[in-house]
Amino acid sequence: MTRLLATLCLTTALCLPIAARADDMADRIATAKDLVQKTTLKNLEVGFTGALEKTVAPMKDDKAEAVRKEIRAEFDKQRETMLDGLSKAYAEKFSLEELKHLSDIYGDKTYQKFQTINADPASTVTAVSQASVTKLLNMLAIAAAGDSVANGAPGAPGAPMPMPAR
Repeated sequence: MTRLLATLCLTTALCLPIAARADDMADRIATAKDLVQKTTLKNLEVGFTGALEKTVAPMKDDKAEAVRKEIRAEFDKQRETMLDGLSKAYAEKFSLEELKHLSDIYGDKTYQKFQTINADPASTVTAVSQASVTKLLNMLAIAAAGDSVANGAPGAPGAPMPMPAR
């Protein structure tokens, strides 16, 4: 009887840390899901919805509705994939306390105001950012095109086009 009791106590003692780690991971994943929903996915939803509406605006109503329905269904699938994947990745990299701290930051009203201004396509912040990014991207494209021409890459701007065989 003493051996049975000792074995039972040992088994219980060995299983407690495993159960505690599983509970901690479940808590971290749940907290990370909340964080991902109010950050990455919230911003993605806003940007995606705007892009979708710009895409379907010139379409006839029935076509626009069909496109909205099809693309929205795929977006919802991808959203779930991202939610699960990102939550697990963050849960592996951050402690529960760190995730809660991040969640508090993103839940802060001042921070939310800051993010709202940054996400508003009509804001001055967005106009300044877009102008700068566009200029930089154009410079990169010009540099890449110039390099292609200098290296004689086929089909590069300024490079002679091969004549088709007759």
